[in-house]
Amino acid sequence: MKPVERVTPGTKVYKLFEHEQCVCEGKDEVFLISVKRLSREEYERSQRQKTASR
Repeated sequence: MKPVERVTPGTKVYKLFEHEQCVCEGKDEVFLISVKRLSREEYERSQRQKTASR
């Protein structure tokens, strides 16, 4: 199991894309951020499915 990357609230968003999960520790709150990489085709397919189900 890989260790979860720890970041701060000032971390640039593009740095989050290097990891599947990050823990962002602020002064009062802690956030678990998950990143899922999709191909353009997968993304468009999911958007069409959402639109069709409405």
